[in-house]
Amino acid sequence: MRPGKGLAGLLGRVLWVSLLAAFYPPFFWGVAILFVAVIVAAVRELIMLRSIRVTIERPDKIALALDEIETITIRVSTSSTRDVHLIVRQIWPRLVEPRSTTVEAICRPGEVVSLDMGVRAIARGSEAVPRIAISMTLFRIMERIIDVGEPAEIHVLPNLKAVRRMHTRLNAFALRGLGARAAPRLGKGREFDRLRDYVMDDDYRDIAWRASARHGRLIVREFRLDRSQDVMLCLDHGHRMAARVAQITRLDHAANAAVLISYITNRMEDKVGILSFDTETDKGLIAGRGAAHLRAITAYVTGLAAEYRHTDYLALATNLRRRLHHRTLLLMLTVLPEREERHELLRAVEMLAPQHLPLIISLGDPNLKAAAQFLPADRVELSRTLVARDIWMARVELMRDLRARGALVVESTPEDAGIDAVNAYIDVKRRQLL
Repeated sequence: MRPGKGLAGLLGRVLWVSLLAAFYPPFFWGVAILFVAVIVAAVRELIMLRSIRVTIERPDKIALALDEIETITIRVSTSSTRDVHLIVRQIWPRLVEPRSTTVEAICRPGEVVSLDMGVRAIARGSEAVPRIAISMTLFRIMERIIDVGEPAEIHVLPNLKAVRRMHTRLNAFALRGLGARAAPRLGKGREFDRLRDYVMDDDYRDIAWRASARHGRLIVREFRLDRSQDVMLCLDHGHRMAARVAQITRLDHAANAAVLISYITNRMEDKVGILSFDTETDKGLIAGRGAAHLRAITAYVTGLAAEYRHTDYLALATNLRRRLHHRTLLLMLTVLPEREERHELLRAVEMLAPQHLPLIISLGDPNLKAAAQFLPADRVELSRTLVARDIWMARVELMRDLRARGALVVESTPEDAGIDAVNAYIDVKRRQLL
């Protein structure tokens, strides 16, 4: 319990009357009566407030999309026979902003009040949401503060809003029929099609000897060009991915992009796997497709966190060469290293390029490019521009060297990494580079 806003006003009036009593003594009894009346009113409201029950309705589990402003609705009702003035305050975990939300409302008898609280998720993960604190008053003389409801759990998932933006383009690209190639490609696929009788000039290596023995004649296996390719998403969660861009980390932007590209590859009947790497490379998820696999990828990227550790590209290349046996599109979401560490990335691309197709989505810094192109006005600005230009030119040179070694490189801002990754992937499919 605590005094309400109205109690201070009433006591102020009593004080003014007591000042008059100093000049006119008969007012003293009036002051005493007013003071007792205020105390009685406060006690009466206190008793009435203690008898009021408050009911809160809200979801036990709240799912939010990363970097989206969303509304959480809370329904409040009371057992009072009078209008109750409510101040509802919710403290949020560190995954969302603001840290707390306060809403005022009037709940009438038998009424259920819906309160909307706007929040914005700024980090992935799951955390508990504490109980709701409610301050209620009838006549604003006294206030009763209670914690109501049960603790809830909030889950911040990668943002899927880019999927909606790409929906029209995906349908125009003939999603379900994309496996049928627009132009034939020389060579033999890996997907088994059927068994048939041997004809002249068939390759002896295609003979199915067991089937031939059962039928008493030569039977060959016929293959078709692969209708689906393998895509492996490689998410860097080293120290460079911990920097924040637009209030969320680069890794958060990469997680959004990973969920988007997973959805696109699934719609195009390709199989997609995912892993993360820094100093070490984890097991991740093997290539697959389907709704259950997409849910597994979403859950996987939700649990990733940026670590302040070195990014070892050679360890990634060694791991991929050992675990991937077929030609795969390696879509790597990372930040290009500085000049002193570029040789590891170049060496890793040289190890992967002969068998696989590396596609590097570089999460660049638009402020760096702007600083490199800035026209200085004094020595301080000149020094800043020269340093920024040196770093920028080093990255341009690194991208040129990566392309020379067989990698595809796309420079993107963290906010547009998902869209640029989808465009690069569609370009690879259209050009039949796999």
